[in-house]
Order: sequence, then C-alpha cells, then structure tokens
Amino acid sequence: MQSLQVSSVPLPALRGWHPGEQAVQAIIHLPERVAITAIVDRLPEQHRIFHTSRLHFLPVTTLDQQGRPWASILCSNDGMPSFISSPTDASLTVKARLWPGDPIIQNCTVQLHDKKPLFSGIGLEVSTRRRNKFAGHISNVSFRDLDVDLTLAVTQALGLCPKYINIRSITPFHGVSPRLIYEQFNLGDEECLPDDVIEFIHAADTAFLSTSYVAAQEDENTYPSRVGINHRGGRSGFVRVRPSDGKTLVLPNYAGNRMMNSLGDIHITPVAGIVFPSFSTGSILHVTGKAETLYGASARALMPNMNIISTIYATGFSFVENAIPLRETGPAERSPYSPPVCYLAEEKPPSLSFADITLSLIRTRVLNDTLITLTFESSRPVDIHPSQNCVLELSEFLRKRSHELLHWEEDESTVNDDCVRTWTISKLPTPDAPCTLSITMRAIKGGLITPILYQLTRSVDPQLTGEYIDVADLKVCARLRGVGGDLPVPEPLAACDGGRRLLWIAGGIGLTPFLSLTRHVANLAARGFGVWDVTLVLSTQEPEVMLSLIQEAFVDMSSGKIDGRQSPPDLTYSIHVYSPRQFRLPWSFPPFISLIPHEGRLDDRGTLFGDVDAKFREPHICGPLPFVLNAMKSLQAAGVDPERVKRERFTY
Repeated sequence: MQSLQVSSVPLPALRGWHPGEQAVQAIIHLPERVAITAIVDRLPEQHRIFHTSRLHFLPVTTLDQQGRPWASILCSNDGMPSFISSPTDASLTVKARLWPGDPIIQNCTVQLHDKKPLFSGIGLEVSTRRRNKFAGHISNVSFRDLDVDLTLAVTQALGLCPKYINIRSITPFHGVSPRLIYEQFNLGDEECLPDDVIEFIHAADTAFLSTSYVAAQEDENTYPSRVGINHRGGRSGFVRVRPSDGKTLVLPNYAGNRMMNSLGDIHITPVAGIVFPSFSTGSILHVTGKAETLYGASARALMPNMNIISTIYATGFSFVENAIPLRETGPAERSPYSPPVCYLAEEKPPSLSFADITLSLIRTRVLNDTLITLTFESSRPVDIHPSQNCVLELSEFLRKRSHELLHWEEDESTVNDDCVRTWTISKLPTPDAPCTLSITMRAIKGGLITPILYQLTRSVDPQLTGEYIDVADLKVCARLRGVGGDLPVPEPLAACDGGRRLLWIAGGIGLTPFLSLTRHVANLAARGFGVWDVTLVLSTQEPEVMLSLIQEAFVDMSSGKIDGRQSPPDLTYSIHVYSPRQFRLPWSFPPFISLIPHEGRLDDRGTLFGDVDAKFREPHICGPLPFVLNAMKSLQAAGVDPERVKRERFTY
C-alpha cells in the first residue's frame, strides 16, 4: 500500500445543520443524537487507509446540467481495490473504468453557478459493514475513452450508520462485457419505466441515494451548497414502484443515525437520484427524478405501516447489464435490522409474509435510577452468539399495552417513531433455557421507549429491592426483527499455542456485550477449553452496579458450575475500573479475578495500555463515540495498530 502523508487533526467542517436538516429534525421531533462536530473538514487517517486499501467499489454523487443528482458506482478496470489514493488528508484521486450509460461521463465537468463540480462518495466494505462518507468537489478530471482519472478535494468526512447493510462476500470478475439496455436521461411525463427495470428494482436489497442541497444566497456562507450520498438497504423489494404510474419509486425511511442529511437535502432541493447495483449479475440501474418526503398519515396512506417515506418521480434513467467487475461468492447475510418489506396501499402483497419471533417479557429487575434488566422468553429457540444484539419492534407495546399498564400521554414526538430499538444481549439462551435471554439497558433522557420500560419495571418493584420480579402476567410482548453484532467471539487456544490474551474496553453501558463474552469465556475455561488471560478496562460513573453485573456473569454458569469462589483452570481476569469517585463493594470477587480501581478518566497517553501489554492482546472496544475515540488514541499511543481494534459504538 502507498505511504500516506501524515494527517493533521481533523476539525469540525460545518457551522451547523443546514435549514433542511433542521426542518426535518423538527418535523419528526428528534432530539439531537449526533453533534455536527462529527462531520470533520478532512479525512481522518483511518478513513484514508480504508478508502485506499479496502474498497472494491465507490458509490458517488454528481450533478447534471439540470442540477439533478445522479448516483454512480466507480470501480477499477479489474475490480481490485487500491484504485483510490490519498495524496493528502484533504484529497483523493480515483482511477476508474466507466461503462456506457453511466451519467458521470457527462456530469463530472458540469459547473453549476460558476462553481467547481460538487462531489460526494461513500466508502463501504460489504464484507464487514465498515463505511465512511466524504464530500467536496472535483478539482481535476481527465478521460481516456472510458477510463477516468478524478482528483477530489475533500472538505467533509463522516463515519456512518451500518444498520441496514447486508453482508456479502465479493470478488473481482474478469468476464464483464457492459451492454447498454436503456439510456433515457430525460423521461417524458407520459413515459414509464420498463417492466424489466421495475422487476430489477423489486429484486434489489441494496441502493445508494444521491441528493443535493442548493443553499439560498443568504445561507451560502454559513451553510454552503453540497451533494450527498447515503446507503439504503433492506430485504429484497424494500424499494417499491407505484403501479399506478410505473415511474414513482417509494423508499421507506428506516431509523439510522438521525442526522437527516438526505431528507434535509430533499426538503430544500426536491430532487434525488438512486443507483441499484446487482452483485450477482453485475447489472446496474441509475435513476434520477423529482423527490418528496411524506410524513405521518400522508406516508401511511401510500405505504401502510411506514411513518416516513421518500418518493422519486423518475425523470431519467439508464440500465446496463454485466457492467460491474465484481460478483458475490455466496448468498448475502441480511442485516438483522431490516424489517419485512412494506408494500404500497395500491399493491397486492404476497400471501406469505415473514413471521417474526415473538418475545414475551417474563422478569424485570431495577438496578438503579436509570438501569434495568429485562428477561424475555422467545416463541422458539434463537441462535445468538456472545456480544450480539437484538433488534426489537415494540409498536404493540408502545401504542396499546403500555397505556393499559401505565399512565402516560403520547405527543407529536411519538407519532413518527417506528418503535424499533437495538440492545445488546447481556445474558444468552443456554442449553437448559434455550428460549430465555436478558437485556440490560439504560433509560435515555429524552427518549421514548426506554423511559417507559423503566417506568414499568419500577412499578412492579416500588421498594427497589433489586430482585428479579416475575411479570409474565403483564403480557408485554415484542417482535424480534433480527440478531446482529460486530464484536468477534474468541475461540479457545491451548497453552502450546499461547492461549488467548484479550483486552476488552467498555464505556458505561458499553459493558453489556462483554457480559455475555465473560459468560462464554468462563464456561469454556470451566470445562478446560483453552487458556485465557482477560483484561477488562471499564470507565463508569456507576462502578458498584457495573461490577455487580460482572460478578453475576460468573455465578451459576450452565457448565462448570462456577460458584463464585472456585477458580476455573487456566483463567485470569483483571478489571481496571475508572470512576470519578472512590467506591467500596459489599462483597469481594473470587480469587481468580483482580480488581484495580483508578480515580478519574482513562487518559489518552497510553499509560495503562502500555502496562497491560495491549500490543500483545486482542483489543475490543464498546461505548459511546467520544469514549471510543479517546480509547483509540490511548491504544495508538501504546503502540497498538488501530486496524487490529474491533470497535462497536453507540451512535444511533
């Protein structure tokens, strides 16, 4: 890989959300979940390494002469990565092979309003769901037939939400022979999309949405014009085409990072483009058109059960077969977040639909004034691995059952909520209880679902005993959308192979995936599988509660019967706790667990990580974004290669 010029520290790129983003956030009454400072003015070092070494393709947005956004997908001529380079932290160069019918051929020299051609791209590694976005303008372009060299000036960079990315393994394909089937960049009002194009859309599970924000003259200095591109994914057929006109695409809006970039752009500049790639055939469909976002009753009238949708009335499209020099090597792994396909009111849905698993709430426990543990029983056994999370839909509970059990009033902020939430599973099903799982969660101030669940849990334990309370009679249910999670599950290694040396780094409630991992490791150690050396670094304002959860993870294991005192063979477990105050536990850990308290915060100088030999451990981090960034800085200071760090953060 090429050497990269050393980056300076990225700074915030924007002064605030632009008027469209602000308007949409107000329409759906969203509290600010991600600060505008998350968008930085240059490429962080990890983004540069990612773009230049990991990507087989690059979805991008350009504008045509009419100001319409088009989405394209850039690849090298042979489908290999490393077709992107980064001379500086504010620039990228792309050497790509295009195909006939790609709108970028005409667009990348278009200068609207005497400005350089705007540009946006999203780097996405479909095998890992890693993704990073950037935006800026084209500073130079040259063509040799269908080969293009682009030099891009980057002014914005941002990490993105991975929720609806379907995991697939792709490999270069050398048998491409692009065949232009349709090229109609200006589609008349009386013309429709061909039937085979509509069938292609209804078979797609992945798309990339391109948008444009054209600033008003008085806003240009504060909120400059720009283009954007974002991933859209779901189950096959999640994007629908209206049968009544054969040209209006309907996109359900699934809850993501809640920045509302795309919807905000459409609110101000009502145009959008979308590209659908097929990694099984190499075909690609480009569409652009007039865009509109519908909310609440208007959305549900068109697509029942969806509170927010965007429509694109096609005004141009092109369709090319066997164009993308990539092929998937097996079936895609559907994102666990993706809901069943929502059909249009004017469509006849298929008779068979996806049957989600039902979870019934059977026990609750109050841990403190914000933390609770809920235990569910699933309608059938579910395959769940340590550190994974579950995606629950609680619409029936929120809209109906909660009102029967509690006194609370819905307001405008609840109308457009999809009632879908994701929580890490802190206790997995066991062979003895294959349908039982537990979730430990925090009631989020300003949130909707978690405060109600906390209120319910508190209502059945008014004395705050901290004990598990049987609540099966309350008949509270949720639907399981799916199971996912990025943190790997460590397998045992024998002493002759060096054993496992793990480093788990948790910020606050980010401890939850490590609870199930702790149970996993302790069970293996108790049965004599592997040699384990675990260091857990925990930063928390609630040390007593968090440490009690860790202690519970060691008690009454399904195998090995660790009773809290017995030392399992070949397991050492060290806990470093960073807390703003001193604390004292009313109990002690068993001998094989060492507890080392630290007052204050984890520093970014790498002192602790140097002391625990982090370079020679397998590091995993889970926590809120500021904590993850600080921990990454500290690890790097201790000499840890950031590419080795497995990360899971709470950004949505």
